[in-house]
Amino acid sequence: MDYKDDPIITNANGFALPRIAWALVEDGTVRAVAHTYDDRAAPFENAPVAVVGKVPLTGRCALKVTGAGAMIGHLVDRNGNVSASGGREAALGPEMAAYHDAWPAPVAAAASDAEPEELPPELPPPDQPEE
Repeated sequence: MDYKDDPIITNANGFALPRIAWALVEDGTVRAVAHTYDDRAAPFENAPVAVVGKVPLTGRCALKVTGAGAMIGHLVDRNGNVSASGGREAALGPEMAAYHDAWPAPVAAAASDAEPEELPPELPPPDQPEE
């Protein structure tokens, strides 16, 4: 797969026109990202464009990236949100949201409350010697 970004087009003042990012999603994972202009279709051949809120978690589709940037390896939820994999190897389930940081894990027990240690007495300022 070699998906290239469209070349940068500038206006008369030399500012680049904004481009749209597209993500190729395969089985709930971003496999490629390419940038095009508004008037162009998704750059991934034979990949249907997913509708936000109905993103298939199995198979292959193109997804327009509108918020957070998508990167290769990010996971996608059914609403089209993307998230870093965070060590997760499987795709997100139908009821899982991408904005959770990791798989649910037990909360670690907090350390017991201990008495603060005794601090040494403060030194007097150098211009005021001890009396």
